[in-house]
Parts: sequence; structure tokens; C-alpha cells
Amino acid sequence: MVQHSQTWVDPHVHLFALDEGQYNWLKPTNAPFWADKKNIAKNTTETMLHCASLGQLCGFVHIEAGYDNSRPWREIAFLERHCTLPFRSVGCIDLAGNSVGSHIDKLGLYSSVSGLRHILDDEAETLLRAPKVKWALGHMATKGLSFDAQFNIADSSAVVALLNVLEQNPALKVAINHAALAPLDKNSLAFRTWRQNTRVLNETGQVAFKFSGLEMQERRWHWQRANYIFETLLDTVGTNQIMFASNFPLCQWRMAYAELWHGFSDMITPLSETQKAALLSINAKQWYDIA
Repeated sequence: MVQHSQTWVDPHVHLFALDEGQYNWLKPTNAPFWADKKNIAKNTTETMLHCASLGQLCGFVHIEAGYDNSRPWREIAFLERHCTLPFRSVGCIDLAGNSVGSHIDKLGLYSSVSGLRHILDDEAETLLRAPKVKWALGHMATKGLSFDAQFNIADSSAVVALLNVLEQNPALKVAINHAALAPLDKNSLAFRTWRQNTRVLNETGQVAFKFSGLEMQERRWHWQRANYIFETLLDTVGTNQIMFASNFPLCQWRMAYAELWHGFSDMITPLSETQKAALLSINAKQWYDIA
């Protein structure tokens, strides 16, 4: 029986204040039309997160959750009023918006903001090739802000577009959200492409990968699959560029929060204590500058 004495830093959580924010994506009349969306569409606080961790959480990164996408600093201000654990925040940014420059400047003034996110998804290639978007990402880098990129990294055209942005902006740091969303068939061309693209992105020295989000692809995922993806990612990019993360509260579709982290801990039993600490907390602390 593995003892779970390690604490962790979670670099991908979402807190919801439904009475104060908009959260249009959580409303039943709006996409995404998930049958189980109602299970997460409720107030979700730092206290709930800490309790769910059984007291083992020692810091976190809040990823923008749609509080107010047109005035994303409102979400940051709410978090800074209410959060007491060591934390950092990744704010919402519309990279193609007319106010992208001023929004980056304003968000950069908040003490908790260490990065920004625009969910790229199917628009990744188009956005990353747009001059305004490339300028905005460069502007973020000058402000010391990282970018959280969420898109399918088996999409080689989008990856090439991102590589071009990174080459033009050597100070830009990019965290790939939910890199665990590898193609389901490990023998497929898509899986081999995913693995190769992780390798090429890693070689830039500007990219980190969050091992998270398995429930987004397969609600009833199994640890055998998680292990295979993790080992592939570890062999491809190494310990220092991977962060375990939860996607809380969405991870609870599959299992309890502490159970997920204890599973991560079990998965890395063969590794050294230094490697374990890197994956569970140190990499996230360093990437997001968590005290």
C-alpha cells in the first residue's frame, strides 16, 4: 500500500462564483452540451478545493473560467479578494480582440496574474498565424506573462504555427493545457504525431506540458491508459517540463480530487524523490512563480 504523504501544487483549477460572474458556458442553454455539465455548474471555492485535497494542497493556479470574458480583470479581482492559499492566476485574453493590448497591460498589473489563456481549439492554426495574435503574444512576453495554450497537439499545422511564434519571441513561455489528451488509439498515426509534436515543442526550451484533462476526452478513463500516456510523455520530454494538474472540478466526473492526486503519486513510485517533487509541485511553482 503506497502512503500518500506528499503535498502538491495544482497548476490547473477552476473556481466558480456563479452569483457574481457570468459563466455563460456553464448555463444549460449554451454549448458545450454535456449531459453531466450540471454536476460542475455550482459554486466552487478555494475552501472546497482544499477540503477535497484532504489538506494536502499547498498551492494552486486558477485558470480563467469565464467569469467575465469582456472584462477579465473582474475574475482576478474576485480571486485576490477571496483566496488565502499561495496561488497564481491565468486570466482570460481575447487574442483577436480590438482591446487585446490594453487588456494585457491591465491584467499584468494584478499581483496574482502570471499568465493568460485564449482557448485556441479548432482555431489554433488560424489564430497563431494572425499578425495581431502574434503581436499580442509577443507583448505578453514583454510583460513577463506566460501563455496557456489549449489545442490539439496532434494538429501539426497548429504546432508549426506555434513554433513560428516561439521562434519570433524567445522570451515567450507556453504551457500546453491537457497534454494528456493524446489520441485514444496508441497505435494510430495521430498518436505518433502527438508524440512527435510534444518532442519538437519541448526542444524549443519554452514549453511545458500539463498532464491533465483525461476526463475531457473519456469520462471513464482508466489508470492503465493514463500510465501509458504519462510514460510516453516522460520519455519524450523528461521530468522537468511536465506538471501534474487536475482540471478541478471537472476531474471529479471521474473520481474524487484526492484520489486523482494519490493516483498520480502511485504512478510515479519508481521515480526518484527529486523527480516526484518536480512533477507534483516544484515545476508548477517555478513555472507560475508561486511563493
